[in-house]
Amino acid sequence: MSRATRLARYPKEEKLEVSLFPFLSIFLCVMGVLSFINVLNSFSAPQKIELTAQLEQGYKVAYQIFSLPDGIISVPPVKYLDKLRDAVEGIDQVAITDILQRRQNAMFRLENHNGPVMRLATEPDVDDILQAMQDIRTLNEIALKANYLYEEFLLFGIYPNGSQAYQKIRDVMSFTQDAASISIGLEPLDANWTLNLNKNTN
Repeated sequence: MSRATRLARYPKEEKLEVSLFPFLSIFLCVMGVLSFINVLNSFSAPQKIELTAQLEQGYKVAYQIFSLPDGIISVPPVKYLDKLRDAVEGIDQVAITDILQRRQNAMFRLENHNGPVMRLATEPDVDDILQAMQDIRTLNEIALKANYLYEEFLLFGIYPNGSQAYQKIRDVMSFTQDAASISIGLEPLDANWTLNLNKNTN
């Protein structure tokens, strides 16, 4: 039997080719549907942001300021100030007591407001801003001097069309040395997100 006859009896094997096109088509369709659902949820199901007096990142604690088109809402931290006060003595204890009293009064107004919290937004007051910067700097310096792990920073939650109030605060901060050593964080907020006060986290 010749070599040509043997080759004719055994045809060449065909290579198996796998196409990824159907898989990629399905994958892209699924991603498109999920993206569309996500967009719909952002319009039809507004999220609620819980206002809490204690937002922490390790030993760092946020002094929150929400910047809205109608003004700002400040949420000062109060939770650990009692422990910080117990860790120091003398004039530092007095200073912390004064700051704690001011912040408790501010939280009392927030907690006892009837109706949507966002209606509490007010125009930034220069004296209030300066006082807040001074309080944060005082607490941070007291904690540092006492070797106590506690540091406050400013966290701005900025709504669309809320940049004017935020800019006013930054302008005031640029004229006071109290704000020079304070860390700042920014969080852009969606227009459909509403503020909701969590009254159980003082």
